[in-house]
Amino acid sequence: MEIGMAAKEYLIEIEVRKYTPKTIRSYRNNLNLFLRFCEEEAKISEIEDVSLAVVRRFSLYLSGKGKKGSYINGLLKVAKAFIQYCYEEGYGGFNTKKNFKWCKQDKAVIMAFDPADVRSMLQSCRGYDFLHVRDKAILTILFETGIRCWELCCIQKSDIHEDFIIIQGKNHKQRVVPITPILRKALTKYDAVTEEYFTLKNREDYYFLSVHGRQLTNSAVEHIVKRYGEGIEGIRTSPHTCRHFFAQQQIKMGTDLYTISRLLGHENIQITQTYLNSLRDRDVIEIAKSKSVLMSLG
Repeated sequence: MEIGMAAKEYLIEIEVRKYTPKTIRSYRNNLNLFLRFCEEEAKISEIEDVSLAVVRRFSLYLSGKGKKGSYINGLLKVAKAFIQYCYEEGYGGFNTKKNFKWCKQDKAVIMAFDPADVRSMLQSCRGYDFLHVRDKAILTILFETGIRCWELCCIQKSDIHEDFIIIQGKNHKQRVVPITPILRKALTKYDAVTEEYFTLKNREDYYFLSVHGRQLTNSAVEHIVKRYGEGIEGIRTSPHTCRHFFAQQQIKMGTDLYTISRLLGHENIQITQTYLNSLRDRDVIEIAKSKSVLMSLG
């Protein structure tokens, strides 16, 4: 089968699997880069000719362009999924589950917000109108649960329970996150102002809404975080940085890595570990000081 035709079918397949629009766009862009390499550099047009050697050449080609290992592996992840799909459909390619090579990359060091940054962002949300109360609730749930941006956008009213929220995670995996007292307070205020604001207006069943009563988008939530994080330097102000903050604060409070991984919806603990590599030396010292080995002997 011609590679381009197989790629079109695969992109339809991930739509059927209900990948998010953002993920589908990313897969399409990354897959196009791989297809262009196959056509222009490897001089192949059939999926039957895609081998592990071609993937290795693709990796070396990107390295020669000065691309970082993390970027290359992002492209390889999409190429791997595409090739595996073609293999399982009988179009060609090879079994990537048995044989696949990744690019070596440096350990990720992800910087999170400082507690003072978080306090400043929450304090700047003061106001009693719909937008201020909604934005305060959005920031609170991001910091207090560590959920992903799109997961927040997809929460529906029926997902909110007395002391937990059902989250529709990646790959359609559900999980629950707790509603702490401080989050319950923010959500209660949001419920009240939302009920009043939409008394005579139509609204969708999603929990967090735009002023027009529609589901929030990723870009809308990113804009909210960026607006209230204005002035913070040296750190990317984004919903994902809120997620990093949640993970680091949990480890500082003594929460075990397995529990943090479950709360974040990670497939394995190794992914969670990358969030903790950037703990500041002072943080590590403070954690260790509170856990004296000899004092624990009694």
